[in-house]
Amino acid sequence: MAFNQTQFFEDLEKLTTKVIDKHKKEDFIFDFLTLLDVSKSTITSLKKNDGRFNVAANPEAGEVANKHRIYFKPIDAGQDLAKALSEVVSGPIINQHKIRMVMVTDFNTVLINDTKYDETLDCDFADLYKNYHFLLPLAGLERAREYSEHPADVQASEKMGRLFDHIRKLNEFNTADDLHALNIFLTRLLFCFYAEDTGIFKADQFYDVIDRTTNIDGSDVDSILYELFEVLDLPESSPERDAKPTHLSAFPYVNGSLFEYQFAIPEFDARTRRILLECARLSWAEINPDIFGSMFQAVIDPEQRGSLGQHYTSVSNIMKVIQPLFLDELRTELDTVIALSHDNRHKNNKAERLDALLKRISKIKVFDPACGSGNFLIIAYKELRKLEIDVLKAQRDLLGSNDNLLGLGFDSVVSLDNLYGIEYDDFASQIARLSLWLAEHQMNVLFEQEFGASQPMLPLKDSGHIVYGNSLRIDWNEVCPNNVSDEIYIIGNPPFGGTGNRTDEQTEDMTRVFKGFKKFKSLDYVSSWFWKGSQYITNSNAELALVSTNSIAQGEQVAMLFPYIFDLGIHISFAYQSFPWKNSAKHNAGVHVVIVGLSTKLSHRNTIYTFFDKVWHSNSVKNISPYLVDGSNLAVKSRNKPFSEKTKPILRGNQPTDGGNLILSEEDKNELIKENPISKKWIKKLVGSDEFVNSKDRWCLWLVNVNEDEIKQSPLVKERIDKVKEMRLKSSDKGTRKLAERPHEFRETNNPKNYLLIPRVSSERRRYIPIGFMNENSICTDRNQIIPQGDIYDFGILNSLIHNDWMRLVTGRLESRYNYSGTIVYNTFPFPDATDEQKKSIENLAEEILLARASNAGMTLAELYDPDKMPEDLKQAHSTLDDAVDKLYRPQGFANTEERLAHLLARYEQLIEAEQQSKGNKKAQKKSK
Repeated sequence: MAFNQTQFFEDLEKLTTKVIDKHKKEDFIFDFLTLLDVSKSTITSLKKNDGRFNVAANPEAGEVANKHRIYFKPIDAGQDLAKALSEVVSGPIINQHKIRMVMVTDFNTVLINDTKYDETLDCDFADLYKNYHFLLPLAGLERAREYSEHPADVQASEKMGRLFDHIRKLNEFNTADDLHALNIFLTRLLFCFYAEDTGIFKADQFYDVIDRTTNIDGSDVDSILYELFEVLDLPESSPERDAKPTHLSAFPYVNGSLFEYQFAIPEFDARTRRILLECARLSWAEINPDIFGSMFQAVIDPEQRGSLGQHYTSVSNIMKVIQPLFLDELRTELDTVIALSHDNRHKNNKAERLDALLKRISKIKVFDPACGSGNFLIIAYKELRKLEIDVLKAQRDLLGSNDNLLGLGFDSVVSLDNLYGIEYDDFASQIARLSLWLAEHQMNVLFEQEFGASQPMLPLKDSGHIVYGNSLRIDWNEVCPNNVSDEIYIIGNPPFGGTGNRTDEQTEDMTRVFKGFKKFKSLDYVSSWFWKGSQYITNSNAELALVSTNSIAQGEQVAMLFPYIFDLGIHISFAYQSFPWKNSAKHNAGVHVVIVGLSTKLSHRNTIYTFFDKVWHSNSVKNISPYLVDGSNLAVKSRNKPFSEKTKPILRGNQPTDGGNLILSEEDKNELIKENPISKKWIKKLVGSDEFVNSKDRWCLWLVNVNEDEIKQSPLVKERIDKVKEMRLKSSDKGTRKLAERPHEFRETNNPKNYLLIPRVSSERRRYIPIGFMNENSICTDRNQIIPQGDIYDFGILNSLIHNDWMRLVTGRLESRYNYSGTIVYNTFPFPDATDEQKKSIENLAEEILLARASNAGMTLAELYDPDKMPEDLKQAHSTLDDAVDKLYRPQGFANTEERLAHLLARYEQLIEAEQQSKGNKKAQKKSK
């Protein structure tokens, strides 16, 4: 019979209650094993202390050890549970008999160690049943676990999370000052954990002070930590240090302001002390400082524990920003110099060029104006240190010795003092400072391994210029002075924030940043950093590269932002086209992003990075357009009508604005017809985008041109119209109240005899937006666009890949789905010129698409255009049409999407110029008259 978890939960609660209420301690372990379906004969043998079954070291003291399952050890109140647990776990019996779990309890508290994962449950004995899931492996049911490329990181975040939770339980943190003190306290703990595992402190020095000099009940942990933190800020020669106990004075002087100010230390109890020791026991040397910020984000937000990958910005993604921005150029220079001949080093200036490169590296400033916990700064710093090491190695090879290279007390030319950041979150800014120190230590160790000498870590020196504050309300020049000639690189991953999820404060931020702009409210929040960054780098040697939501390079946002940037004399120097950012900042898992580099140097790079066939490809172009493709800087602006008067106009479908009263279900429709058969002529199919692509039926009352007397013949219809009128009159919107004058009608009444329907919202997975023909018997809602009297030729052009590529380039997005707009997609599209013969060919090929759809009757449009389900005949029909439409633009067609878009953008620019010239000519003619 399968193990019943619900029954186990209930029985375990009854058992722990019985032990507490009736003091039935002696039988607890045997009753517990019974709940796990251990056989009665085995339990009887365990009770008799039969050595073949009970393999515990001290069975006479109540210890019970069941092979492959559990070791149980009861202890008296007041004894050290953690010590007792450690003694059993480290004993030979556990491995010898493959014991899965060790339980130690005084029947007030219980500690259980899962030896497979070295995880410890620490809870009140009375709450053991609430943690029943931890015990399930004893019944053969493994717990679901999160796996990570960095298991030590996940384990650290989980244990630090438990420490944080218990500290919050014991202490009140009500004010901003309280929370700031807690942030400082946690960063200081983190430094101590890391220091004793990486040679900054002596091995286990911090652990031993807590373990050996504090009370088991945790009552004096806060005072010991207070004294320790005080010592860590006292210089070695300080008289106050000499007066401290030796176990404290043995700690080195840290400096760097990390322990400069004394803050209140949280109170501890026995359990919190045990968790503190568990945290100290972790192998912190295995954890990279660049994960610290994400780890502590998970500590503070319990929902994120065990899923660090969702909000840790990976090194590979950070490298996408900093490599093309500055690292590649520096590396190329080094590789070029290394390749020069040693023999002609005086003639080719090899030594001088290495010196010059080292000097250049020493002056580079890196600035992240939304630095979070410092990930981007840390990786940039590490890469510059690695580059420095490689330059020094080249110098060593040139000189043949370290002697002339490294003087006594050599210090790196890459200083933390050249790193700058702004962060809105106090805790993140504290972690950023700490992580930079620890990253420096890592690189010093690497340096020493290579050259045999390095500056000691302690006392700490600078820690970068990390400013706590609102980046959009701070003068960046006050944080990182830009002296025009300075080599400064702005990097980072600022908050995204679309129009639908901004706070009032963020809206106010944007109002300040975009002061003087006519339109900016539809821009994403991240655009604020692009605009402020552009103003910072203009007329200087500084450059910028930021991660952004892909929407700033799509739709109407492009025209709202980039023309202003280009007017500052700035161009896009490199760009990563849209890709999924699966491990970005908090709650951004799966968002699609771009990376945009901006520079004032016109000859710089102009490289576009595109991901296809599971590989990144780079392409150098003459100029990168604001759509991140090859093209001019011209931004496509929304238009109220197409370029040509011959192009049919596009309309939006009909918005009901009816409170649901003019919309009918199948049941509603039948009820109305039953009440009054005349109402049948007023009922039409209602087609939104969902109904269209998924072949769903919905109905509506279409009462255009119906007089009031007719309506009165149907009380049910009249009742619905009265409700519409009431709803519209109550609306706060003036336009909606105006509609109350005609409550029987939709807001729009567009119902052509025949029309083409284009869904406004369509899946980003589709290569083509499904488009179809409709007639006056179907009322199209505002979830679609319609082209009245659209014909088969129009159908062919709009179904083509070139039109869909244009749509993908310029349209906005609803989440990641395409949001087809008449003003920004259709009206701006450079329709091709075609002869009558060419039009006839397109019509024939468009007919083939309709025939292919018909041959797959039973499939909805959603299924037909699902890339995983699209029938072969429909694929082929589209492919043939695509090729024919491409050749309307140029005889040789196009090799890929990039060529199509470059051609369309150039054609769009020509159409704009021709339109402006025509307007100019008309004005001139008017003046001449």
